Amino acid sequence: MGSVLAVDLGASSGRAILGELKDGKINLKEVSRFPNKPIYKKGALSWNTDDLFSEIKKSIIEAKKFVEVESIGIDTWGVDFGLLDENGNLITLPANYRDSRTKGILERVSKLFSLEDLYMITGNQIMEINTLFQLLALREKNPELFYQVKTILLIPDLFNYLLTGKIAAECSIASTTQLTNSYTKEWSEKVLNNFELSRHMFPNIVKEGNYLGTTKPELELGDIKVINVCQHDTASAVVSVPSERDFLFISCGTWSLIGTELKEPILSKDAMKFNLTNESGHSGSTRLLKNCTGLWLIQELKRNYEEDGVNYSYEEIANIASLVSSNKCLIDTDDEIFLDPGDMRERIVSYAKRTNQSIPNKPEEFFRCAYESLAHTYKKTIEEIEIVTNKRFEDIHIVGGGSNATFFCQLVANITGKKVIAGPGEATAIGNIVIQLISLKKIKDVAEARKIISNSFDLITFMPNMK
Repeated sequence: MGSVLAVDLGASSGRAILGELKDGKINLKEVSRFPNKPIYKKGALSWNTDDLFSEIKKSIIEAKKFVEVESIGIDTWGVDFGLLDENGNLITLPANYRDSRTKGILERVSKLFSLEDLYMITGNQIMEINTLFQLLALREKNPELFYQVKTILLIPDLFNYLLTGKIAAECSIASTTQLTNSYTKEWSEKVLNNFELSRHMFPNIVKEGNYLGTTKPELELGDIKVINVCQHDTASAVVSVPSERDFLFISCGTWSLIGTELKEPILSKDAMKFNLTNESGHSGSTRLLKNCTGLWLIQELKRNYEEDGVNYSYEEIANIASLVSSNKCLIDTDDEIFLDPGDMRERIVSYAKRTNQSIPNKPEEFFRCAYESLAHTYKKTIEEIEIVTNKRFEDIHIVGGGSNATFFCQLVANITGKKVIAGPGEATAIGNIVIQLISLKKIKDVAEARKIISNSFDLITFMPNMK
């Protein structure tokens, strides 16, 4: 029996992981791990998709040394996209959502179309980084480039195209764009027409589990099936949450995505006021969630100290932060001053002065401030989700890289007052793998997959300590 290969690309790193279903359990083998570092291209912060595609091909070749690879699925972060010309060639490297070109665009857009109406159609949290606003900024600032575009492909769809030559848009990744109808899960003609965007630029939307095609012969990778998994990494991560009842999830990576799984979108005024987003999940479900800054703050602080010649591992960071007995500075982790790369210590100090709080000084104080502030952001967001859904949740499932930080998981339990179940750590890759296995008829559905996941991976429970 062949194995399946999950390629999971995050905003700071990528990984390729083999998955095999054997004796009722999923076995994983990491094939490769590589950095994903944005570069400046023609003055724009961009993704180096050439290097990333090279890493994907190398990962497939490496995986084939161990097993027969039956299929591959790719998931990535949302909103960003590649532009193809009429010959099917990439016009330029895809812009990074942190590029400054969308600054101030919401004010201009609001004069053309009610942001409330836009929310009621798309269900998406109104954020400058969303695909719609990136496209409008591109047309406004680089019209000569924009009018060369024949096809727009979101990042995982772009890599699938490079592997197969086939064009499609998978549902979960399309739902991050602010261009789809949250009920029909198709491109919104009303939004496209209002902003004068051609429907022909956007591929037809397919569901997760769709068999797209096989790897192109000229790539010399063999005859490997390419499957549209839940291509938004959060959607894949939620597939792997091992729960049989209503649950809260926190997918904790560079971004923290906090939410729950629903049968239908919620487009209420409260949902919009709290800036909650409705995105497509597996089996026609909706993920009601909020995009919040995540471990980005920790990553940047770590990088800041490395530039000073001080190297901390993430384990060391958690250890020194845990020794701070009382943190006297809390920041709004979603304040725009923390969005862009830079010296987070200076920005935290600036925020503390502006809000009349104690000023961190030592490394452990900066890291503790970031961790504790994140946990308070989670608490506030969870309270908002409970108001909008009219539900009270008992458990929080933390998945992704943050689930490995025991200090942080306990901190979240303490501050939210809820039980935290941590794991699996490679949630996104696991969700990617099980969608492939469902497509290949080796697992019946997501409900069965979640039972298998629960039996396959160790989970750690943290009870709140309110002292």
